[in-house]
Amino acid sequence: MRPAGVRKGKMTIAGFAFIRMLAEKKTAAKGSITINSNISLASAEEIDFVMGDVRQKGIKVVFEYRNIFDPDIGTLIIGGEILYLSDQKKHGELMKRWEKKKGFTDEVTAELYDLVSVRCSVQAVNLSSIVGLPPPIPIPRFSAGKPKQQPDKGGK
Repeated sequence: MRPAGVRKGKMTIAGFAFIRMLAEKKTAAKGSITINSNISLASAEEIDFVMGDVRQKGIKVVFEYRNIFDPDIGTLIIGGEILYLSDQKKHGELMKRWEKKKGFTDEVTAELYDLVSVRCSVQAVNLSSIVGLPPPIPIPRFSAGKPKQQPDKGGK
């Protein structure tokens, strides 16, 4: 029996928490700036979830989201934890793979990276603004003036 919320073949996020946020500005931004972004999965450990009468194994993954502003302008680091469930057959395979390779399947890694990217990008924009670094992701800009004419798409 699968607990509520666990989709066959997919993982279910049972928890997400930030555990560390660091924003450091070293010098003023001048000229050309390069922002190197990285997400890493630092560790994974098996944990027990209890939901009513159902007991299930889950995995706690510790991650780090990092933006480095070059040339040596500043750094943003956000660390956190993801708690997730997968079907029990897949769970054992994932833990074996982590123990052997310190990584998960491409599918699971992509799901984790997507979650970390979405949650941390919002925080990174806020943190960069607080310390005076440029935003690490593109922000839409608006200008005054007449709106550009949209091309006719053949509709009425």
